[in-house]
Amino acid sequence: MNRNSNESMVLGVVISFSNRYAKVRCDDGNIRTCTIKGKRIDSSSRGYKNLAAGDHVSVIPLSKQNGVIESIFDRKSEFGRYNEKGEARQVFAANLDLVVCIASTRAPPFRPRFIDRVGVMAEYCGLPFLIVCNKIDLGLDISIESRLAAFQELGYGVIKSSVRDSIGIDELRKVLIGKTSIFIGQSGTGKSSIINCLIPGADQRIAEISEKYDRGKHTTTLSTMLSSPNEDFNIIDTPGIRRLAIRNIEPNNLAYYFPDMVPFLGLCEFGASCTHRYELHCFVKQAVQEGLINNDRYESYLRMRAELEETKNAKTNEARRLQRSATDQFEEEEW
Repeated sequence: MNRNSNESMVLGVVISFSNRYAKVRCDDGNIRTCTIKGKRIDSSSRGYKNLAAGDHVSVIPLSKQNGVIESIFDRKSEFGRYNEKGEARQVFAANLDLVVCIASTRAPPFRPRFIDRVGVMAEYCGLPFLIVCNKIDLGLDISIESRLAAFQELGYGVIKSSVRDSIGIDELRKVLIGKTSIFIGQSGTGKSSIINCLIPGADQRIAEISEKYDRGKHTTTLSTMLSSPNEDFNIIDTPGIRRLAIRNIEPNNLAYYFPDMVPFLGLCEFGASCTHRYELHCFVKQAVQEGLINNDRYESYLRMRAELEETKNAKTNEARRLQRSATDQFEEEEW
C-alpha cells in the first residue's frame, strides 16, 4: 500500500459497521469511513469475523475522510444475539459497561419475558442490567408495577419514563454518565425518542406504531454509537428486535443466569443435573410455590430451556447424520 509521508497510525472507536465498511471516530478528531485490511481482522488472542460498534481499532489514515483498519484490540465485553435467519451469532456492540432494555407500558404492550431474555444475556456477558419502562403516561397497571418490583428485588435497576412528560430522562442520564451503554428493545418502545432527549442533535428516526399488529416499525437498521455533546457517555443504539433468540448457553447452565434461582441451585435431590421441571424435591420449584421466585420468571426459564434443548438435540442429530453419511461414503469407496 502506498502511503504518504504524513500518514501515521491513529486509534479510533467503531461507530457503526456494515458491508465491510466501518465508520470510525479517530483520536485525531476525524470520523473516517474505513475498509478492512484483509479478509479478517485478528486481535492478539483471537480473530473476529465482523466488527461491531464500540470496537477499539487502529487505523491507517488515507485522508481526513477515509482510512484502513489495521487491527482490532481485545474486547472487554460484547453483546449480541443468535441470528436465526443467518444461523450465526450476531454481535451488536463491544466494550460495554451497561445493558439497557427499553420497554413500554402500552403500544406496544409490556412484554416481561422479552426483558427476561435480555437480562439472561446481560448476566451471560457479565454486564449490569437496567430496565427503562417507557410511556408511563399511557398508564401503568398493577401487573406491570408488580413485575418491575420483582426485577428490582433481583438487583436490576428500574427507571420509569415518559418522553412526553419528561419523566425519568434526567435520572437515566445520571446513570449513563461515564459509561458506554447498549440500548436494546422491541420496535416501538420509544428507544429513539429517549435517545433524542438524552443527546440533542442525535436525530434518531421515529416511526408510528403499526395499529394492525400493535407493534413498532423498524427505524434503526444497524447498531450505531452515539455520544453525548460533552462525550461523557456513549449509547449504542440497536435495531428494534421482535424476538431475542438465545442459543449459546448449555441447557443445564441456564438457571445460573437467573439471579433469583441461583440461591437454590445444587440443593435439589439430583443436584446440578436437576432440570427444575419434573423432578421431586426440587428446591427451585419449591421456591416458586412459596413465592420466592416469580412464577412468570419461572415460565420464562422453562421456555428458554425448551428452546435450548431443542436446538442442542437438532445439532446432535445433524452431527450424527453427517457422521453416518461420511461412514457410508467411506464404506462405498472401500468396496
